[in-house]
Amino acid sequence: MVVKIVLFVLFSLSSLFFISAANNDSDDLIVQLAKGKIRGHVLESWNGKNYYAFQEIPYAAPPIGAARFQLPREVEPWEGILNTTSNSRVCYQLEYKYDSLHYTEDCLLMNVYSPSKPGSKTKLPVLVWIHGGGLVGQSGAFQYYGPKYIMDYEVVVVTFNYRLAAFGFVTTEDDVIPANIGLKDQRFALQWVKENIILFGGDPDHITIAGESAGALCVGFHQLGQWNGETESFHAAIIESGAALGDLSQPDARANAFDLGRQLDKKFNSSESEDLLTVLQNAAPEDILKINKKYGTVIEKDGPFSYAGLQSFMDGNIKKIPTLIGFNSEEYIHVGGSKNIETRRQYDKDPSLLIPTTFHMSPQNRSIAGALLMKVYTNTSFEEDLGAFVRWTSDRTIIIPICKQVELGSTQSPHYLYQFSYKGDLGGKNNPPVIVPGCGTVGHEEELRYVWDNGSNSDLNDFPVEDQLMHLRFIKLWTNFIKYYNPTPEDDALLNNISWPKSNAGLLYLNINATMEVLENPRHFKQQKVIFDDFIQEPYISY
Repeated sequence: MVVKIVLFVLFSLSSLFFISAANNDSDDLIVQLAKGKIRGHVLESWNGKNYYAFQEIPYAAPPIGAARFQLPREVEPWEGILNTTSNSRVCYQLEYKYDSLHYTEDCLLMNVYSPSKPGSKTKLPVLVWIHGGGLVGQSGAFQYYGPKYIMDYEVVVVTFNYRLAAFGFVTTEDDVIPANIGLKDQRFALQWVKENIILFGGDPDHITIAGESAGALCVGFHQLGQWNGETESFHAAIIESGAALGDLSQPDARANAFDLGRQLDKKFNSSESEDLLTVLQNAAPEDILKINKKYGTVIEKDGPFSYAGLQSFMDGNIKKIPTLIGFNSEEYIHVGGSKNIETRRQYDKDPSLLIPTTFHMSPQNRSIAGALLMKVYTNTSFEEDLGAFVRWTSDRTIIIPICKQVELGSTQSPHYLYQFSYKGDLGGKNNPPVIVPGCGTVGHEEELRYVWDNGSNSDLNDFPVEDQLMHLRFIKLWTNFIKYYNPTPEDDALLNNISWPKSNAGLLYLNINATMEVLENPRHFKQQKVIFDDFIQEPYISY
């Protein structure tokens, strides 16, 4: 008789459970990491294949107590075997989407999913996913990003959490509360993958980082700066609905941090960073979240996040790696049902508001450029033409920065540009869709459900056959890129034998819909480029 001994050990204030001496099947799924042993479990892919899941692996020490608002640190070694067979802990955030998730500061955790059993000699390509959510929400949890569809394509998948909102992006812009802590969590996680993924059947020299929305913008930030040779933690990028040339910045970050301190403690009136840190570290996390301020990224004085996106791409100060990048055709279709007419009237009255505040232009040039830009979208006004307003909002927020990144980046490395314009039930968002005259209906995030299982799309047989076909096509294009750094390496009847060309100055792109076709100059980019390039001035930060 096999004797099972269960030993529970509380470690590092984190409520992690360790299990020793299990049956032979479980022992096959034990992986020895540098810090200790972990045990995974077996799950089933969509096509019924076994894959091996290791969930909630600590990739950094818990950022609690004196470690709150500090850079990520190495996790301490543990005794026994860490049971990594469930997924419930995510970082503190305002939006609680899943009842099965536990929101905590002890959240610097990673999930590794592999079609290859630990101990095998395989070296599969690796996808590392950086979740979106505006730097304030979501997580890498199984409930958001279940990998069962990707597991049928011989790719190792990694997802992880990083600190969000104030916990990841408040800063005193010095060493007391460093800037961009959430981004530095991501770098820490990427280095962990580089060092450990071979233990799970992954190839440490074939890693693609990917993300959507704010996650895509983060991927773009990691691309900035020169290649670091063999020590580099990734080798290709997938960027969905976001770009390093976009804007999630935090103006007046230090003042923002001290304002948070004063709201938490009415008696606080110091201007010293150390005093603010004391207030923030003593505050309840729920109280910090309740003060719903806007946080974002900061351009630092030195280091990996000291680069302005637009200037870096203009100078070639980027990692010149294969990149698959694109957008959905109506990213901001939701504004068609939410923006009141007064908002549109403001833009009609003052077209200079169409020009982003991060663009450096004189007030006079801003007004001229705004008036010219309005004419690109409508012959009437935003008040009368809601479709034009939706198109402008989608373009300005997401699509035009992507196009500019491709225009600059495609001269330095292969860039594959796409527009996703297929509307299906599987997309899920805005279903029934928001109908706006002059617009399609494919909104932000809809492409995700053709790749990831988020619980509401767990059975593809519940969806029309056309959606199932799009799922097969979409995931084949993505996994081809992950494997070969080319989404169409050979003729494939599933893909209508299409050849997706590298983009260029004319912005060639693949329009992913029921027919799939290669087009150029998406969203009248060239017409907008003429306006922007005539008036924008240094410093070049975003586009």
